[in-house]
Amino acid sequence: ICLPKTDLITRTIPTIMPTYLTHGAKWLLVLSCAGSALAEAHPPSEETEECEVYVENDLRLAGASPDAGRVEIYHDGKWGTLCGKPSMAIAQVLCPQLGFGRAIGIFTIEPKTPTPNHFSDIHCQGSEKSIFECGHSTWGKGSGCSDSAPPIAVRCEAAGLENVESIPLDELVLPGLDVSTALDPYTPKTNGECGSSSSVIMAPFGQKQTQAFVYKDMIGPWLEGRTKRLDEVMCRDPEANMEAIKTLHQDGLHWNQFGFDFSGASSSSSSSSSSSSSSSSSSSSPVAGRSLLESRRAQVLRDAYLSSNAKIFWSLDHEHRYPKDLEEMNPAAEAIFRNLSRDGFVRIDDFGLDMDELDKTANWALSQREQKNITVVLDDGACVMARPPIPALESLLTNETVNQAIRGYLGQDSVMHGYKILRLSKRMKGADNYIAADWHHDRAGRRLKLFVFLHDIANEGGRPTEVANGTHNLVYYEFEQYATSRYDDKFIQENFDIHRLGGKRGGGFIFDTNTIHRGSPFGDHKRETIILEYHNNYKCPAIHALGLNVPCPSGDQYMLARKI
Repeated sequence: ICLPKTDLITRTIPTIMPTYLTHGAKWLLVLSCAGSALAEAHPPSEETEECEVYVENDLRLAGASPDAGRVEIYHDGKWGTLCGKPSMAIAQVLCPQLGFGRAIGIFTIEPKTPTPNHFSDIHCQGSEKSIFECGHSTWGKGSGCSDSAPPIAVRCEAAGLENVESIPLDELVLPGLDVSTALDPYTPKTNGECGSSSSVIMAPFGQKQTQAFVYKDMIGPWLEGRTKRLDEVMCRDPEANMEAIKTLHQDGLHWNQFGFDFSGASSSSSSSSSSSSSSSSSSSSPVAGRSLLESRRAQVLRDAYLSSNAKIFWSLDHEHRYPKDLEEMNPAAEAIFRNLSRDGFVRIDDFGLDMDELDKTANWALSQREQKNITVVLDDGACVMARPPIPALESLLTNETVNQAIRGYLGQDSVMHGYKILRLSKRMKGADNYIAADWHHDRAGRRLKLFVFLHDIANEGGRPTEVANGTHNLVYYEFEQYATSRYDDKFIQENFDIHRLGGKRGGGFIFDTNTIHRGSPFGDHKRETIILEYHNNYKCPAIHALGLNVPCPSGDQYMLARKI
């Protein structure tokens, strides 16, 4: 249902989404509809085949994302792996050398194609300024890679995090959780011999569910372990625990293979209001606020279904998903907020930016291949990310319509952490080049990213972001393991309503990265966008205080940490 158009807008908009003139802003904000035609005035420029130039001992990230991936070193004209027993000391040396801040994780990603091993037997103290100062084999002469000494991959935090607020651990508040034990691993309290959990109405961990995931061999044992855990929790007090799940279901609890949400709640302030004046009223939803988190029913859900990190993200995000009160918004802000709350994304036709100035900045930054603190090149240019300051974004950063909508969605105390420029080139062929090409969520819970298109992006052949509609409120069962956040393409296509978020130059979209989504890797042209990242201001300091292996904010951006 379209809301009334203002007389100042003369073009016709198809059904579904509203059209508004922003209040107190200097530009026209138009929310687009899925059926609107894509203008051809600004197609992507023809991509030239750039020959990447490397020098001996160059380092790069491969096989993942711009702030996480397998570390490779350039030697004798070839890229090769660094292998060793994984340790954070190695990551602490590599991340600054790659142009990032501190390391927050070390893992492994095997190359998809035969790749030489240049370095092995690596040992670092963590204080070295370069990986070459660490102990290592001579070139290609060491013990090589093995299960105990795999190819090294790192996850890095952004440089410039000194602007991000911190919270002492003893001052941290997590509704429904005891902070001192929140990260303790699950331990059984019964022998689990009272029977199977198959009679529980919420039983999502059957072995057939492997079909929903990319890494099926890794998911099978995980599902088996989670089924045993569910059985054990139900054994503690079968009648009371079964009743708790039943009551939650009556209050709107829904679930699938990946997580649960309360999309069936009787009402929610995030979707029930139809005018800005009513958006500040209290919600009558039985799940609104923190009362649910502090109930015995929620404790059953946590014990039976959620990993340690999943419990923490549910505690941090729930009150913002189902708020009791909202600030009053102008009509345009409320239209953005309501579409975000309903679908997890909203399209914007025109952000009103000086696109010529943005083009100049993007073209310069994406060419700075030798400056790792500005530009990161993945897989010979398949993906290029740049993080320069962008003064031409100022009118967007200060636009109160956008900021009101984001505060409504993330909470009154929200922050724009930073931005980046991202190019997906014609060399991009799939998830081997770009980890975000698999269906996934970002393992960061509720947060927003705003995309600005630097040229027209077609839904067919333009490498658009794709989103599974309505998955933004899922509380995922597991956050720690990479494999549990990567989903099978056929399963997603068959079971969810998929939206491709293409659009015109100067427009874009805002979406919740907690949705199941992907960056389409296939297309006829390059794709260039500017991406801004927003969190509730409490989230990243809480994650840092707990020491979670989560990049919050993302490591691959120009840091601002600016309250909105």
